[in-house]
Amino acid sequence: MTQPSVFDYPTSPHARRHGPQGYADLGSYRNWLRDDFCFRCVFCLQREQWQRRCAMFHIDHFVPRQIEPNRVLDYDNLLYVCASCNSIKGDLAVPDPCQVAYGDCVRVLSDGRIEALNQTGDLLIGLLSLDDGDAVRYRKLVIDTLDVLRHSANSATYLEWVRFPDDLPDLSLKQPPGGNNRPKGVEQSWFAKRRRGELPASY
Repeated sequence: MTQPSVFDYPTSPHARRHGPQGYADLGSYRNWLRDDFCFRCVFCLQREQWQRRCAMFHIDHFVPRQIEPNRVLDYDNLLYVCASCNSIKGDLAVPDPCQVAYGDCVRVLSDGRIEALNQTGDLLIGLLSLDDGDAVRYRKLVIDTLDVLRHSANSATYLEWVRFPDDLPDLSLKQPPGGNNRPKGVEQSWFAKRRRGELPASY
C-alpha cells in the first residue's frame, strides 16, 4: 500500500532549530514549538489545519515534571503534541523523537493502519495507542478525504488541508529573557521562508 505523504514520519531524528531560554511560563514557548515541530503533533502527525488549535494542541514535557522538575521550562524538554497524544502519553517513557527517527520505526498504510518496522516501532505504537480503532478510523478518513480532494476540481479545498497556517509566528520579534542558544533558526523559520518567497504551498 502507498504511504500517504501527510502521514510520512521523518526518516531522521527531529533536529531542533530553536533554543529560546528563560521564559517564566510554558505559553511563551508555544510559537517556538509550533514552528519547530511544523504545526503538527510530533507523535501522530495531526496538523493544526485539521483542528481548532487552541483546544487541540498542547505542550508536553518529554521527561515528566515529576521526574525532573528542574526541566519544566527547559525548551529542549518540550514537545508540540495533540491533546489526545498528550493525554495518552502522560508520564510514560516513549522513544525520544529528537534521538530516534520515527520514520525508521513506523509506517502508515493507505487503509489508516500503522505498522511497526522494528522493536522501537512496536513500543511507540503500543505506548501511544497509535493503531487503536479510533486512530485508524481517523487516519483513514483523512487519507480518503485528501485523496478525493486531490483528484477533484476543487484544489483550493485540498490546499486548505495541506498548507501551512496563516498565522506563522514571526520569531524575529521575540526576545527570550535568557537568550536563544540557536539564533540562526529564526531565519529558517516558516515565517522567514514565507517572507523570502520560499514557503512551499503544501507539506
